[in-house]
Amino acid sequence: MGDGMAIPVSMQLNSISMIKVGDYIQSISKHHEQQENILTWRWDLYQFLKSKFIDPVSDPWQTAMNRPNILICLQIVINGKSLCIGTYHMPCLYKEPEVMAIHSSVVKDLMFQLSAGQDFILSGDFNIQSSSTCYQALTEKGYVNRNFPEPINYDISYRPNSEQVLKSAYREKNGTEPIYTDFSYTPHSPNFCATLDYIFFKGHLMVEKVLELPDHPTSESYPDETHPSDHLMIAATFRLL
Repeated sequence: MGDGMAIPVSMQLNSISMIKVGDYIQSISKHHEQQENILTWRWDLYQFLKSKFIDPVSDPWQTAMNRPNILICLQIVINGKSLCIGTYHMPCLYKEPEVMAIHSSVVKDLMFQLSAGQDFILSGDFNIQSSSTCYQALTEKGYVNRNFPEPINYDISYRPNSEQVLKSAYREKNGTEPIYTDFSYTPHSPNFCATLDYIFFKGHLMVEKVLELPDHPTSESYPDETHPSDHLMIAATFRLL
């Protein structure tokens, strides 16, 4: 799925950043060097035998590097005040929570880096539920995500900053996240109905209102005649303080 952003012509656009998160992860990673105290032929033999008789253990960091998902961040000016707005579509890898933990944490910390102390908003389809460890790691200061993995084949210079956390617009305004933002039917997950989409923010911003969402679906599955997507549209109005 693609990402896109649009702003009114009345807003001043200062910069656009587009970061392929997998490439960024690769840039902060270094593959383990071959052990120097093992002769090359012995090492090659060991690797061959291991590949034949031992099931390989996948490295979630390698999987995270291979994902094509892109973070888009605009730096704009509204009434003389700077604001960064980002959007991201998280990898949909429910069976690999460690990969999702990597991407969600890296994207959060990248937004703090790109905004450089300015207020920012980060929205998108995060493919995580509010009860998940990824959501808690994004919104709770000091929370350590138990799914955040140690690398197997790489030296990684990155560590999550658990002091940098986000607020959710819907939770700030309504006290809770919506009942659902996605309703779909697939053979592996019939009648899936949950909240996966969020508008996060950080800084001197006040949520004035959020788009009201229904409490329950109105058909067997989305999309349908009145819902062009399996996801509901979410929206929030902010005041810059």
